Amino acid sequence: MSKVAIIYDSATHNTEIMAKAIAEGVKAEGIEVRISHVHEAKIKDLEGIDGLVLGSGTYHHEIMPALEVFMEQAKNAKLKGKVGTAFCSYGWSPEVVDLITNRLKGYGMGTVDGLLIHEKPDEAGLEKCRQFGIKIAKKVKGE
Repeated sequence: MSKVAIIYDSATHNTEIMAKAIAEGVKAEGIEVRISHVHEAKIKDLEGIDGLVLGSGTYHHEIMPALEVFMEQAKNAKLKGKVGTAFCSYGWSPEVVDLITNRLKGYGMGTVDGLLIHEKPDEAGLEKCRQFGIKIAKKVKGE
């Protein structure tokens, strides 16, 4: 069975809410999901995955510091050829998705366009997250 890891950092819980909804979409396509807050994630969690989804709020126009550290460690994981993407809940600075996506491309991953939600996702935003999860799962399955 294919596996997707969703790893996020969330200061306001908005990105966490998004992560859970994205996981619902991935699971709906029959893909196993491991979802972890970055403080609980380990590089070994990336072993055997087919897709990696990273989420971060924005911290002074940058990726949240703990996720930045995790990503630096992940560069030595075997991610080449895997599916990678990013998501972000932002207040006024949405560049984090591009920052993460560019890093994943540098790791040799095939990327999916990321997802941005302004602040806390409402029901329409949650549905966008679920659809994003389905999109990721289909890419992992080669559809």
